[in-house]
Amino acid sequence: MKPDIRTYGKLRYFSLINSMLLGNIFVNFIGDFITKIFFAHRSLTLSDGLLTLLRHLDITYGTISLAVICIITIWYERPIRRCIRNFADGIDPDPRLLDSARRRLLNEPFMVVGMDIFIWGFGTILFAFFTSPKNLGMGIACGLITGMMAFFWVEHVSQHNMVPLFFPDGGLSKVKGVRSVNLQTRLVALVFAVSIVPLAFIHLTIGQFRIMLVNEKVTPFMLAESIQKTIAVESLMFMVISILIAMLVLHHLRKPVVEIIRTMSRVRKGDLNAKAVVYTNDEIGFAGEALNSMTAGLRERELIKNTFGRYVDSKIRDEILNGNIPLDGEFKEATILFADLRDFTPLVDKTAPKELIHLLNDYLNAMAETIKEHGGLILQFIGDEIEAVFGAPIYNPNHVHYAVQAALSMRKRLEEINRNHALQGYATLNHGIGIHTGTVLAANIGSSDRTAYSLIGSTVNLASRIQDLNKEFGTDILVSSKVAEELEKAFVFKPMPAIKVKGKSEPVQTFSLEP
Repeated sequence: MKPDIRTYGKLRYFSLINSMLLGNIFVNFIGDFITKIFFAHRSLTLSDGLLTLLRHLDITYGTISLAVICIITIWYERPIRRCIRNFADGIDPDPRLLDSARRRLLNEPFMVVGMDIFIWGFGTILFAFFTSPKNLGMGIACGLITGMMAFFWVEHVSQHNMVPLFFPDGGLSKVKGVRSVNLQTRLVALVFAVSIVPLAFIHLTIGQFRIMLVNEKVTPFMLAESIQKTIAVESLMFMVISILIAMLVLHHLRKPVVEIIRTMSRVRKGDLNAKAVVYTNDEIGFAGEALNSMTAGLRERELIKNTFGRYVDSKIRDEILNGNIPLDGEFKEATILFADLRDFTPLVDKTAPKELIHLLNDYLNAMAETIKEHGGLILQFIGDEIEAVFGAPIYNPNHVHYAVQAALSMRKRLEEINRNHALQGYATLNHGIGIHTGTVLAANIGSSDRTAYSLIGSTVNLASRIQDLNKEFGTDILVSSKVAEELEKAFVFKPMPAIKVKGKSEPVQTFSLEP
């Protein structure tokens, strides 16, 4: 969630907009303090006049360096600061300005390191010129440590304060022209800062005191006492620095990992609206963005599934989405049911459109519910006609029985509908139902951009013809001889005269389903 900085007070706003600059200045003060401690134990042989000159030089160079850091940082952060002011005023920044600010924000730790190394390098050369070239090693080591602390500290401040503001929806890896430090490089830098540099520094310290002993500038007793005191102080300082850098690196790794785990836990519980806050553009940040993309895909899939289910029965939807319906078709044993309203066309001519749609939807909803209650599947609504199947796409060995039982229930539901409609002054509805069972070809059929789960074959055609025969016989439910033979002990069927239908060379025997 994007922080609302419009609620920030003046002090909090000032600390936010200057957090990168203040963090770098703070780290450089630490580096300067450490350098003074290290240098104090190496100035035993310097004259008082030279020490006074070095103190003045340190103050002057420090003041100039501070000014340079402020000027360069503020200049570099101009797009970032303008965006923050826009956020504070409730204004959406210009897209080009926002892109520039994001790019500079992610690159700022590298800019800070480059600036600090240059300042420390030039200062090291300057002080070595007035003292001894042998002090170059100490200056370089202090500069490297300060640069590393500055990088990790500025990155920490950016991650904590700026990234949630500029990247509320993630997308750090999508910003072009941005450098990133992978985990391997980060861990190598950590090992270098907390082990190699301190050991090398202590080695330089012992070497310098050894040269002082050889040149007889100190006595052995003074040398031993100075070495013990210097190494003790340096070890303590490096321990503090190592802990500080390790904490920064640990926080950099832990915070995004905890966020990813939290989001994964919510997704596992079914919360597809969960979204991980992405703090970095390294491997962990990429994992967070991949998790968000996966969650968005699941959310989109669920939306499609729910939307698809409004137009296609949930059984077909799930079978299609799970890949269980062959796209090239398959033969299935199923029972087909057609239901069609009788004398509906005249009703259209004498009924108001809204009332007509109410009557039709009332009927179709009731019939669809009844079919589903008996394990049937609505294939399509064709005007006032319903096509349903029992036993497909999920096979049910009792599909014939369920289809006939559904027809009886549909008869009762229509009686209930007519009683309710009579109370409202609406016309009575009548329908005819035809049922046949046999082999059908089931497949996704349609154009390249729109398909539907459909059943084709003579079984489907005959079921439709049997439904039409209700008009001839004045019945409401007719079944084929195959259905009647299979269920003759379970239901009461009345034989009807054999009659020729379209598509059949021989007369078709049908049976009326009695109450």
